[in-house]
Amino acid sequence: MRKKYVRLTSYAALWSPRFGGVSLLALVILCLLHRFSLIRTNVFIGFSAIAGALALIAFVLALKGLYDLWENGDRGGLKALKGIVYSLITLTPISTFLVMWCVLPPLNDISTDTDTPPHFITGTRPADALPVASELTAQAALQLEEWPELSGRRYDGSPDRILKSVRNVLDAQGWPIRAQKGVDGDDEQLFIETEAKTFYLGFISDIVIRLTDEGDTTFVDMRSASRYLHRDLGVDAAFILTFMDALDTEMLSTPTDQDNE
Repeated sequence: MRKKYVRLTSYAALWSPRFGGVSLLALVILCLLHRFSLIRTNVFIGFSAIAGALALIAFVLALKGLYDLWENGDRGGLKALKGIVYSLITLTPISTFLVMWCVLPPLNDISTDTDTPPHFITGTRPADALPVASELTAQAALQLEEWPELSGRRYDGSPDRILKSVRNVLDAQGWPIRAQKGVDGDDEQLFIETEAKTFYLGFISDIVIRLTDEGDTTFVDMRSASRYLHRDLGVDAAFILTFMDALDTEMLSTPTDQDNE
């Protein structure tokens, strides 16, 4: 009597795309919710870690499914491959985040002036935001080593003229002005506070811009502090560099006080 060979199904391969699909869907939903500030950052990071764990389980199950296919001829090879794809799509951004967290400097508060950084206006930052220091001299060497090009700007003209350009750049960047301190002509320093958000994941940084009247010139300093991340992954420095470059461009197209005369 002829024996009939029955191929078994690998349960590991069967469950791999299920775990992988759930992890990928969860990560996408979490990213969207956090991007639009519908969940807190600590909630986003915590549940993203769970999604990463599910993706890792899916990857291990997929490898077991491929092993069952190779050794026993079990069914489920395509499902195992699908599980690998789902898990890798989920694990790639998470692993990238972890690598950046370990490699980049442990900073979350960056300023063009580390000795006397611009201070945030009292009461504007959320109560649950990370605390900010009154001075940043302890990190000056590390900041200089990582971003040597980070510096303030000195422009010809009065603070009111520079203030208009600052407002134009903030509007172009889509950074809302939350508060302003100081009156032009009465105070030596003007402060403007705003906030910026990363494009993809929506990590928020609080930003304060300081304009110092030096007579014929105005000096612009800037400070950016991550609201909830203990390591900003280079985001705060990027915000400052982007703004300062845009302000340089804006000032080139703005007539000076002498031109107006």
